[in-house]
Formats: sequence, C-alpha cells, structure tokens
Amino acid sequence: GYKIQQETIENGEPTLIWKSENYQKLSVSLDSPEPCVRYSYTVSTMVGLEESEPAVWIELSVPPMVGISEHPTLVIEEKTNGSVTFVINNNDKNHRCKVEQYHVKYSTEENYIDPLTLEDGKITVIVPQENTEIEGRIRYQGFESWSPWISSDAPLKEKQTGEEIGFLLPIIIGSVFALAVVILIIYLVVSRKRSQLKYDAEKAEGNTDESKKLNNQTEEKITNGNN
Repeated sequence: GYKIQQETIENGEPTLIWKSENYQKLSVSLDSPEPCVRYSYTVSTMVGLEESEPAVWIELSVPPMVGISEHPTLVIEEKTNGSVTFVINNNDKNHRCKVEQYHVKYSTEENYIDPLTLEDGKITVIVPQENTEIEGRIRYQGFESWSPWISSDAPLKEKQTGEEIGFLLPIIIGSVFALAVVILIIYLVVSRKRSQLKYDAEKAEGNTDESKKLNNQTEEKITNGNN
C-alpha cells in the first residue's frame, strides 16, 4: 500500500493524512488546506509491515481565498476636518495571509501604502469633500495579484465581477499547476517504488535478466567442463 504524509512550518511534525492498501490507486484528493500556509508532502510504500523510506518532500504554498465571502472590507473609523480615517480588514478565512501592500484611491489621488508604516492598520487621507468615495485593495505577501477593489460607498461593488475573475485566474492556474506537479511527482515516485518492489521480488526468485544471464553462463561452464 501507500502512505502520504503532510507537514507544515508551524508544527514541523509529519502527519499521516492518507493511507491505501490498493496498489492500483495512484491518485487522491485531499481536504482543502488553509490559505497562506506552506505545506510539504511525501509518499512511502508499504509491503506487509515494512515501510520504505519516504520520498523527497514536495512543498506547496496555498493562495488566499478570494470568493465573495472572503473579500476584505473597508470600514470608516473617523471623519474630521477634511480627513478620513479608515481600515481595510482582512477576511477571517485569510487570517494567516500577511498584507504586503495597500492600494488606495480617492478623488484624483492614488497611494500605495506599506502596512508597517501604519498604526493599528489605520489609514488617514485628506479628501476634498466629506462624502468622497474611497477605494482600496490588498496585495498579500508571496502573491503578485491584487484583491478586487472595495469601496467606502459599497464595500462589495457589482462592477468588480470582471476584476474578480482577473484576480482569481492567475491564482487558480498557479494552484492547479502546483497540484498537478505534486500529483505527477507522487505518481512517478509510486511507480518507481512499484518497479523496485517488482525487481526485488524477481531478484529473490532469480527471475531478473541479470540472474538469468548468470545462470546461463554457469550452465555453459558446467557443460564445457563435462566435455
């Protein structure tokens, strides 16, 4: 059979997440991992009670969740003397995702803000009118794509549908590609393990090409010696 183990940077301890006694089953779908966590996977084979050495660990970084319910929110904290103070809150499901940069637009202004320059995540801007619309979005550490725009007037605007697809596409493609690579590597490792097990079994029974060749040479020597 086969075993797949999972490990994260946080716990550092391998955890058995899948085991199968079926040698023909070479693929498996695992539960959705937590966003912005780096996981490592390895596979090993089982023959009876004996287990092979695990294969090389494969790392996979999980991207942020970007569904409708996972968008960040823009909350106005204070309006005073021509300035507006607000925060852009990350979604709870992406609580492990660290913000790399905020992108804010209001009136004719546009700013890129490093979260390390903020106090308690509060952003203050000077606006020409108290009801000026403020828009913002987030880029997470380790990922190039931005979240969809959110607004002080409508935190989740309908016109963002196209932008949302644009944000999702590179992450989906990247995730599918990474998962495909992991599955391919696991498949190759398992296939290699199966070939090695078959070779070891044939070697034990003397059925390998090397064994047959050696036996033939031995028989020829015996025959020649008798002659």
